[in-house]
Amino acid sequence: MTGLLLLLGVILLDGRAWAAASAWDSHEHGAARLITATEATGSDRRLDVGLQLRLTPGWHTYWRSPGDAGIAPTIDWKGSRHLASATIAWPAPQRLPPLGGLETLGYVGGVVLPITITLTHPGEALHLHAEVDYASCKQVCIPYHASLDLALPPGLARPGPQAPLIAAAQARVPGDARAAALSLTRVTISPDEAGALLSVRLASIGKPFRALDLFVEGAGDASPRRPVVTLAEDGRLAMLRVPIHGATAAKLAGTPLRLTIVDGTRAAEMMAKPIAGTLPRLPDTSSSRLAILGMALLGGLILNLMPCVLPVLSLKLLALAGYGGMERRAARSGLLATAAGILVSFAVIAAALIGLKEAGGAIGWGIQFQSPWFLAAMALATTLFAASLWEWLPITLPGGTGQALGAARGQGPLSDAFLIGAFATLLATSCSAPFLGTAIGFALARGPGDIALVFAGLGVGMAAPFLAVAAAPGLVAWLPRPGPWMVWLRRVLGVILLATAAWLLSVLATEAGLAAALLAGGALVLLLCVLAWRHHRAARRLAATGAAITLAAIAILVPGLQAALNPQETLEAAARAGPWQPFRQAALHDLVVSGHVVLVDVTAAWCLTCKVNELTVLDRPPVAGRLRAPGVVAMRADWTRPDPAITAYLQSFGRYGVPLDVVYGPGAPDGIALPELLSAQAVMEAFRRAGPPAKEAER
Repeated sequence: MTGLLLLLGVILLDGRAWAAASAWDSHEHGAARLITATEATGSDRRLDVGLQLRLTPGWHTYWRSPGDAGIAPTIDWKGSRHLASATIAWPAPQRLPPLGGLETLGYVGGVVLPITITLTHPGEALHLHAEVDYASCKQVCIPYHASLDLALPPGLARPGPQAPLIAAAQARVPGDARAAALSLTRVTISPDEAGALLSVRLASIGKPFRALDLFVEGAGDASPRRPVVTLAEDGRLAMLRVPIHGATAAKLAGTPLRLTIVDGTRAAEMMAKPIAGTLPRLPDTSSSRLAILGMALLGGLILNLMPCVLPVLSLKLLALAGYGGMERRAARSGLLATAAGILVSFAVIAAALIGLKEAGGAIGWGIQFQSPWFLAAMALATTLFAASLWEWLPITLPGGTGQALGAARGQGPLSDAFLIGAFATLLATSCSAPFLGTAIGFALARGPGDIALVFAGLGVGMAAPFLAVAAAPGLVAWLPRPGPWMVWLRRVLGVILLATAAWLLSVLATEAGLAAALLAGGALVLLLCVLAWRHHRAARRLAATGAAITLAAIAILVPGLQAALNPQETLEAAARAGPWQPFRQAALHDLVVSGHVVLVDVTAAWCLTCKVNELTVLDRPPVAGRLRAPGVVAMRADWTRPDPAITAYLQSFGRYGVPLDVVYGPGAPDGIALPELLSAQAVMEAFRRAGPPAKEAER
């Protein structure tokens, strides 16, 4: 009772009541009050507070940088007790209706400005006294002053009734680019009629841009205007050109600018130093579909010869060898079944990518290899194919599917042929081939119709060798006739498939950890043993089948679950080997300005074309020596696991898969993208073009 009377006396002496919101200080066209997210101070050192401004409908107040005119709200906290500091966070503004040619930025109808309060004595009572100056404007601006008091008692920091208002305002405060699914890829400054022209290139990760705007701060007395926005890649790549009146390009080059990007409900804030120069135009989106379809056909055909297809070449050899001496109709059915497996697989991949894109997810060529579940499943499938080649396990399709493929040789051979085509396609998706990257980049940047068209072309291109022989089955006569040698071929090819499974497990070790890969590998070895025992001891087949199913489930489920429950950070050991350092896109600008030449290598552990590039070009003279030379920086971006920043970087070059190699330098500040299959000549030529001009080099 005594404590209650003492508390009442303190309140009366202090002349105010405890509350989570102050009283409104109202005027004709505006009102202001302080609000808090909690009803007491709690034990934390920081509190969430807000300044709420309520304006007459249609009237507005200003952002922290009002633009050509206006006054931003200010707060003087003198007279507060137990207040150490107060930091205002500014929600994303909107561009206000122009008045007399003036560009202004602010909030219409009112705003809640989130404020982070730091207490001098956590756990004690807090008294906030705020002298607020703000303006309420329409055709004219009226300055207002509000004197606000708010007192919070000590105690449990339970959410107050104004907590949702503050949370909603905090959600509108621009965050970092990654949180907003944005990537700033390039900023330049160049002369313009009115002063300077700031050019900004942005990539959106997943969903396309809708209502893009850009606000520029840090240009001094100059006046940044409304940006001219150009979109490409189905709205996921943007070029913004901001005229800056009253400034020169020479003055702004290298000056830190604060860029606030607003796109509907998402917003991001970042710092950038523009470099002198102009950005190239965005990729032309008017490419002929007929030309792109031709590239898809050619890319799919070349995919048969790429390094990533080598692990499954054994399956294709077996498919062709099995047709030697066969009756023409049977040979044609088998070849068509293999082609059907390829075409159906490409259709499934296209449907999956369309679904991911429509759901707003990040998409790319070969992204399934970033999933431990997929790697474990593919290692299991490869092991089962090896067992099938050794006749330890018959593999068949459902009856309806087998009948649809034809019954010339019975369901078994056609099932094998179909699955060989499907399996070869899935493993081949870890690879990027000439023409393939252009076609896929075109497709994935557009709608479902273009994705379906391009992937159908890729499927026809990859299936073309089988379709050609099916169209002229007389070519089968040139193949060796089946005989005892086929038994040994099947055994050798089974070993090759097990080597493929081992490679998949090595990638799994990178993504899910060595323990998960070893456990999956052990389960697959035991699975082979069980299948062999089941094949030779028919009487025990039921028990062996149960054991085989259990081991198969372990091989898939355990690595996937371990990766999901214990996500690992991206390993940078490979990126730090030799001359390589981890990819840092923010450092590219400074390195180029300082005269360095930079090679960015975007790679992945599951990309065999990337490994071929490393072994034949990047790790061999003369390129390896050039990467270690003074003034040259080698960066490696690891896309083995999903990384939104690397995905956006790929998309900024119109690429949706690896490998991607780009050379930057004073002579090529925007970067020179190299072909998928590297050659020493192409890399050295890019180094020469990206280096400083001849006159500067002589100095």
